This record gives sequence, structure tokens and C-alpha cells, in this order.
Amino acid sequence: MRRVLGIVASQRKLANGEILIKEAAASVGEEVQLDLVKLTELKLLPCKACYACLGQDKRCSLDDDLYSLFDRIKEADGVIFSSPCYALGPAGITKLFGDRIIALAQQIDQIWGKPCVIIGTAGIKGWEGYTLSALITYARFLGLNVKDAHMFIGALPGEALVDPEGKERIKALGQSLFGNPHQPETGRCPTCWSDLWKFPEPNHALCPFCGQEANILPSDQGNSWHWEFGPSGSRLTKDYLKEHFQVWLKDQVQEFVKRRKELALIRNQYRS
Repeated sequence: MRRVLGIVASQRKLANGEILIKEAAASVGEEVQLDLVKLTELKLLPCKACYACLGQDKRCSLDDDLYSLFDRIKEADGVIFSSPCYALGPAGITKLFGDRIIALAQQIDQIWGKPCVIIGTAGIKGWEGYTLSALITYARFLGLNVKDAHMFIGALPGEALVDPEGKERIKALGQSLFGNPHQPETGRCPTCWSDLWKFPEPNHALCPFCGQEANILPSDQGNSWHWEFGPSGSRLTKDYLKEHFQVWLKDQVQEFVKRRKELALIRNQYRS
């Protein structure tokens, strides 16, 4: 029997996210053991940016539940991650967890490629903001293989499963965990599935998460536009993440040590 870890970011009891996780787990297509963890019941402290965690033999100096949560992710065969949308973004506890990825990325080999599906919930369609894009990015930074991700609509606890379309979609999401991945929806980045784009130049788009680029070109008839995507963005690949979190950050620590006196002259001007 495979083990599935459900991570809930809501403080509500039997919130839409928790219900959807349980429905997704029941729809996997085989018998699974669901282990549920609520981020709001864990002790997760803000990252201090001290970089004491850099190195595969090092650990974050903060005394909290970060590594016990990481151990549960390692022990699971698959992960279902859910968060409600608050103020157009995911619940704040998810950012608190996401900021600690510097420490967890030192152990990225231990969970790289583990399957994961993402559930976002919002009260009103069109008010989802950047919730799903942020959750997908947190999961990819951890090295998880995001197989599906979807925003479900329902302001009231339980309302997300009132709509028959929502029931069918959560079943499909559950089946994707250990089955075939769901294809990204139209308008999303083909590399990381973000639905946010920057436009640094006319007719040119850039994904701010993975770096995927695209040219937006008019059709031959001139009455429509199509996207011409360049090479896949590399920022969320294993090699790039390891180089950034395990090499570049260490180099920055050494750079700071060498330039400490120089930089202190600037910093000391602003001491109060």
C-alpha cells in the first residue's frame, strides 16, 4: 500500500482543502494510506537568512518542526498540497514554509521527482490571484514532480464539492498523482504551469518563475495571435536548483567574508 501525505494550509476544521485532499486520495485508483498534516499546527519559524544550513551535512539552526515535516515528505510515496486563497495569494503559512526551502534544498536529492498534486481553493472565481502559481513553485523548488494543479471554487466549507464539475476534476487530479500527468491549461507556462507572465518588450513574454520565454505573433490573417515558445525555462531543473542553493549561495557567503569591511562602511552609516 502506498503512502500519501496530505499537507493542509487552512486553519478551518474540515475546510475545502482538507475535504478535497481526502477525495483526491480516495480517487487515486488504488488503496492508499493517507497521512494528513496541518501546517498551522506545526511550529514553523521565519528564515533568518543566516545560511548556517548550507551544506548537505548541515541543518537549519532554528528549533522547529521543519525537518520532521521534511521527513514525512521523504517517507511518503506521493504528496497532495492544498492552500486557500487569502488576499489573492496562498495562506501566509505556505510562504513561511516556502522561505525555508534554502535549508531543504540542501537535501533535494532525497525527494527529487516524488509525485505531487496541488489544490488551491478560492471563494470567488476570478479572485484566485497568484495562489496556484505560488504553490506550484514551492513544490517545484522542493524537487517534487507536479503532476496536476487546479483551483477549486467554494467560499463555504464543503462548497467546493457541490458542483459536479468540481467532483469530476478532483477525481482526475487524484488519478494523476500516480498516473499520467495532467496537461497544463491554456495560457499557463508550458514549463512550470504558472499563469503569470511579464512583458519586458512588446510581443515578448517571460515567465517570472522558471524563465520560459515566448514571442507573441500575429496570425497570417492578422485577426488573432499565437504564442511561439522558446526553449524550456531552466530555473526549476535539478541542476539549476542545486547550483543555486548548494553552490552559488555558498559562494556569496565567502564573498561577504572577503568584503565584510568594505560593506561595513556602508552599513554602519545606517545604524540607529
